[in-house]
Amino acid sequence: MLKHIYKGLFLVIIFAAALFFFGHQLETDIDDDGTEYKVQEETFPTIQIMTQGRVVNPLYGYAAPMEADIVRESMTPLGTDRKITLLLESAVSYLTRLQYEIVDKESGEIYETKTISAISEGQKQVDIVFDYNFKTSTEYILDIMGISSDGREIHYYTRLKYYQMDSNLGKKLDFVRQFHKNTFKKSKQQELESYLEPSPQNLNSSLASVDITSSSDLVTWAGMSPEIISDEYITIKEYNMETACVQYNYFVRAQSSSGREIYHVKEFYRVRYASGQNYLLNFHRTMEAQFDPKQASMTSSQLKLGITGDTVSQMMSTEDEKKLYFARGGTLYQYNMDTGDIMTVYESFSEKASYRYRAYDEQGIRLLKLDSEGTLYFCVYGYFPRGSYEGDVAIVLYEYKADGILREMVYMPISSTYQQLREDFDEYGYVSPRGIYYFTVANTVYAYNMTGKRLEKLAENIKAHSFMTMQGANCYVWSSSLSTGYGESITIFDLEKDEKQVIYRPDKKSWIRLLGVIEGNVVYGFVKKDAITQNSDGSRIIPCYELYIANTKGEVLKKFAKSGKYIKGIDSNGNVINISLCKKSGNRYVDAGRDSILNQTDSKASRFGYTSRITNKSLTEWYIYFPSSFIMEETPQLVKGPETYMTSGRTVRLEQPKIAKYYVYAVGEITASFESIGSAIREADRQMGVVVSSNHQVVWERSGSFLQNSIGGIEMTRSGGAVSNLTACAYMVLMQNHAGVALSELTKSEKPLYNMLADYMERPVNLKGCTLEQVLYFVSNNKSVIAMLSDKKAVVIAGYTTTKLYLLDPDSGKQLTVSRTEYEKKFKAAGNRFISYMEKSCESK
Repeated sequence: MLKHIYKGLFLVIIFAAALFFFGHQLETDIDDDGTEYKVQEETFPTIQIMTQGRVVNPLYGYAAPMEADIVRESMTPLGTDRKITLLLESAVSYLTRLQYEIVDKESGEIYETKTISAISEGQKQVDIVFDYNFKTSTEYILDIMGISSDGREIHYYTRLKYYQMDSNLGKKLDFVRQFHKNTFKKSKQQELESYLEPSPQNLNSSLASVDITSSSDLVTWAGMSPEIISDEYITIKEYNMETACVQYNYFVRAQSSSGREIYHVKEFYRVRYASGQNYLLNFHRTMEAQFDPKQASMTSSQLKLGITGDTVSQMMSTEDEKKLYFARGGTLYQYNMDTGDIMTVYESFSEKASYRYRAYDEQGIRLLKLDSEGTLYFCVYGYFPRGSYEGDVAIVLYEYKADGILREMVYMPISSTYQQLREDFDEYGYVSPRGIYYFTVANTVYAYNMTGKRLEKLAENIKAHSFMTMQGANCYVWSSSLSTGYGESITIFDLEKDEKQVIYRPDKKSWIRLLGVIEGNVVYGFVKKDAITQNSDGSRIIPCYELYIANTKGEVLKKFAKSGKYIKGIDSNGNVINISLCKKSGNRYVDAGRDSILNQTDSKASRFGYTSRITNKSLTEWYIYFPSSFIMEETPQLVKGPETYMTSGRTVRLEQPKIAKYYVYAVGEITASFESIGSAIREADRQMGVVVSSNHQVVWERSGSFLQNSIGGIEMTRSGGAVSNLTACAYMVLMQNHAGVALSELTKSEKPLYNMLADYMERPVNLKGCTLEQVLYFVSNNKSVIAMLSDKKAVVIAGYTTTKLYLLDPDSGKQLTVSRTEYEKKFKAAGNRFISYMEKSCESK
């Protein structure tokens, strides 16, 4: 009887915890007087910058001030005269007054403020000569605030970098300009080959993405002869004395296999100028066709998308399969298969929008749900170039009913740029039958109740290993321990049915670990508590002795176990689960190969989807296919959809993210984000990019290290007696950073190396898996690095040259000067295990 009472009490506790977990209501600003609103054309003026005689960096206005260091869209190099010219491009409104601030990128301190008043209508430029004494080769933020002719406050941002001597900006830009022009000339194909690095892995089959590994034929547009039809907007993305990252943004018209089409083209260049010579370090060009219904394939009854890199965007059809919704280029379309009409449900840009505005396509559309009544729910996110939210970065939820009424359900402004929001805004979103919109932003899971007009925070600080989405089943899955991913239970929350299933650990000596999800199933394992170990670098080994696959009801579909081996982790490929195994070796676990199991699936082939064809002129082009019974009788006609919508009057402000994240900036944009700094560095190195933390501090950059550096002020600590090698290494790093800890206190703790640092430093970082070359960036910035040579032996890297390393070895009590090549091999043999730290202003795990 007592056993049942305890069990009942336990269930009550779990239920109460779930209510707490799913019950944090956030502040919502509500004005129920929603009104009908007609979307206007773009009105904000734009600015370009002339520096050192070159016109670069188109700036687009924000309606509200941003944190000064958040907008990383451009870099403006200053010449020795410290002069720039703002080129003002008017729209419906024009700027009448300007004020600018020079802001410290790290601290946010404002160094200089100036006001420029009495700008007349029609005035095209404003000259600025900075009085501030810039430090050379140091980034600053230029925050420009303008007052428009209709009284609105508009903010523009760029970064500044000053050099006391000529940084050869003109030569770098001239090289990029000439390369760009030569791509339009087949006669220059051989000349361009000397700059390219063709790879046999590159199939050279698509113009949608062309890079430095492509053939010279592809770089010169293959069988197409494009004609530039817009201005070419040039943006300097990153800049230093030797290198420059430059983006070209423009539109072309070209003859394709089916007619003349318009394409949006972006080119990214990374160049280096040294010893009077330019070198092409990276090149990447994207080409995106503008959707044109007239290009439809009548013979195949398919809508043509053309040359595109977007072949995964979601499409939704009504239950009777008579209407199909899809988004292209910032416009949401509805194709009526009965009438042959294609209607624009939502358009980011106005019909009159110039290429100048269309070039800044910093907005996305996501389809969420199409119900049985024909009501479509979708969200628009990013930078809004027109309308009542012009200049805002936000997420807006819309409802489009079968009767043609477009209604805004909620407006959620974001203190971020589109680039960061795109990474933070999880792909999965869902609207339940109860009218609740579930979504995730910046590692926080939200539920917005459209009927009750309230927002609840379901979970925050979630991590990839502890909270997952089963998209195929519209379920959330999470561990009872969001910090570790293993605990007493795993919960499966069915968003469609609003039901929860809880799977518990098998006994009190074990934990249940969330391993992953695959299609509509969850994968978990059981691990003995005493089997979990922590490595010196702070990482954990969580060896599961058995693996399970269960459906959304918690019913076990498959089991997996291997005698003498443990499950270290999994990854999936299609419906195959790949399992990483390990085995016990003394007091540690070592890798023991891989295995795989097949997951059961009952997925059905979609009746709508993407298909490709290859032509001699345009190479790979993409189409939307329909059910085989559908016959396209005539060329689709484009018709205008709703020109007004009902505003909601509901504003919800999301909380700022609290968990650290690392963003990879490459090829002119954010290309990836990670919870692990080591993973971010490796990806940024591969893409020749930069790593920026979630609070916008530069953490690592490719080619950002000095050729040599030596860190002073590190006092040698010798190991011996009660002081272990790892304790001595930790103490040296802590003392360099003036941490208040005694060596005897550190010795008594008997903690792993990473934990010793974490107890007394705010931001130690685990750089496991990074190469020596990558971690020397930290040494270049005067941050010592602990490098493991074995499980119990490490050294402190205190300096380097191109051929040597300066190591502090606690076992010998000496500073060693060793071969960089030789020790690079030793560190690699030990698993490339490094630990360093970041400044307090940077975020870390």
